Amino acid sequence: MNRHLLREIARQLGESGGAGLVAVLMVLVATVLAGTLLAVRAWIVAELLSSDREATITVTVESPGTATALRGELTSRFPGIAATVMAPAAVRAELASWFPHIAGALSAVSSDSYPTLLVVHVARADEESLTAWLSQRPGVQLAVGSRFWREPLQRVLAGALAGGLALTITLLTGCGIVVLLVVRLMVLGHADEIEIMRLIGARERDIRVPYLVSGATLAGLGSGIGALMLLILSRVPAFGLPLFPLPMETLLVLAATGPLVGLAGALLGLAALPREP
Repeated sequence: MNRHLLREIARQLGESGGAGLVAVLMVLVATVLAGTLLAVRAWIVAELLSSDREATITVTVESPGTATALRGELTSRFPGIAATVMAPAAVRAELASWFPHIAGALSAVSSDSYPTLLVVHVARADEESLTAWLSQRPGVQLAVGSRFWREPLQRVLAGALAGGLALTITLLTGCGIVVLLVVRLMVLGHADEIEIMRLIGARERDIRVPYLVSGATLAGLGSGIGALMLLILSRVPAFGLPLFPLPMETLLVLAATGPLVGLAGALLGLAALPREP
């Protein structure tokens, strides 16, 4: 780009004012939202819903003695299966470790109020049949496999992704409309200047390119800043939150979305450009 073109782009970016800032913020929010949803989805699938991970069956039994006997029957019938008996006191301690802010209240409750559990780890393929078998054993009050929460979690995840995608598309569309209006207003405001440029022999490309670059730059700033924020948050621990790494390819796609949206808005905005006589 020559200096004149760079000055013209800089001038147009300055003229975009508050509307241009709104476009930047809309794309930034859309980029961070989309990236966060993709990262959380990838983490949930890998850590909780992966078909490679073992299923867990939680069995509530009448007493620790019943649980121990059931574990012996289980391991003799199905060699290789890991099963752990959790007495009521162990259940209370486990809950306290999960919810430290109410650990005092949990400790105040008698251990007799907590159930005895048998926790069984099994391959996903055997989860349903083994859950049914455990449910029929004497002394078993309840046997629940991890599919009990996996399937609702999958539905919630799908709904969240659909809602997030709809909001992201809405924000990007809104940004495109804002860029369209900004470019249109600038074109109408520069009508006399454009006419003079044509009279002195300026090419249509030289007239149109600054508007296109300005529109793409406005949205590109938003997606670029958003992608950078996602990169930092996915690599640097902050506020005690777990890391949700995003592939570099995904970050690049998110960063490139902004300029494309801005370019589309600028192209539509150039419809207001007076036609060459």
